[in-house]
Amino acid sequence: CAPRTCRSAWDPGSADPVLAALTGTGAGLGWASPRGLTHLLSPQARTTGSRNWRAARDTRRYRHHYPDLIERDGNGDMPNLSFYRNEIRFLPNGCFIEDILQNWREDYDVLEENHSYIQWLFPLREPGVNWHAKPLTLREVEAFKSCKEVRERFVQAYELMLGFYGIQLEDRSSGQVRRAQNYQKRFQNLNWHSHNNLRITRILKSLGELGLERYQAPLARFFLEETLVRRELPAVRQSALDYFVFTVRCPRQRRKLLRFAWEHFRPRRKFVWGPHDKLRRLRPPLPAGEGEREGEGSSPDPLPGIPALGRPGTWGSLPPAHFLPASSKPPPPHLCKLALKGRGWGWGWEWGLIFLVWCRNLF
Repeated sequence: CAPRTCRSAWDPGSADPVLAALTGTGAGLGWASPRGLTHLLSPQARTTGSRNWRAARDTRRYRHHYPDLIERDGNGDMPNLSFYRNEIRFLPNGCFIEDILQNWREDYDVLEENHSYIQWLFPLREPGVNWHAKPLTLREVEAFKSCKEVRERFVQAYELMLGFYGIQLEDRSSGQVRRAQNYQKRFQNLNWHSHNNLRITRILKSLGELGLERYQAPLARFFLEETLVRRELPAVRQSALDYFVFTVRCPRQRRKLLRFAWEHFRPRRKFVWGPHDKLRRLRPPLPAGEGEREGEGSSPDPLPGIPALGRPGTWGSLPPAHFLPASSKPPPPHLCKLALKGRGWGWGWEWGLIFLVWCRNLF
């Protein structure tokens, strides 16, 4: 997704409506629903579940590239880049990045107990708790992206931290991840030490800043699967929903993640991270690992050659082609309109699809 389109998860052309209303940072509501904010601010939402609005503001500011940020005047210094070039040690009391990459890979005690290195390994444009680590600048961002040696070390640092969490980078091109062989012990550590949730949020943000935005969605999806589907990592679930998903800058990827989360969240009525009417209309998510290639913001068109719904002379795009007969003509337009009206009557896309397939077989 191009950065200019990465605004609201629902309407790329407008700001997040809930945050605009709550914080006074925008105008009007953007959700196409007569209920407006009542979906999230109803008594049910207040009593049965709540969204971390501080997290929402924080991640939204990040996704919008810190519009209110005034960069420091560093007199041309680029400490984050110098660290990744192996020219300086991290502070305080640190070492060179090559020492970390070579000697800390399975030293899990050091990775857990040392709290100074993470701000240097995954720099952000916002300050952290380690005041020795300077915020990332736009000049450093461009230098990171243009230096092959630095990019390679950054990926290695990512793999280092994934291993610490019991995860393995399966494909460097797409960013797909999976459980590592030692995941059980590492998951146990992740459940016991909640500060790692903050680290993971930082890692996801840094990936987006330094040219690895395509790595964000696979990692967020991994934690959604582990927490909501496999019922692992209970101490991570809230952070996965509040923070991890909303660090993903591409709105199409974020919508897919929210649809997946809503699909597996129980009880579903307590899901407060997106409007249920919008989520219900989204295409069901693909199984893990499908349709997430490098550079893709959404799954491929399931029916190549069939135009999208809503343009003149079209009859609609449908779910994946293996649901349909191999060859047949589209049904007459009046039957297509009837099927679409059926969706408004509460049929759902499944019944509408069955109706259209039946029509195609007739004609």
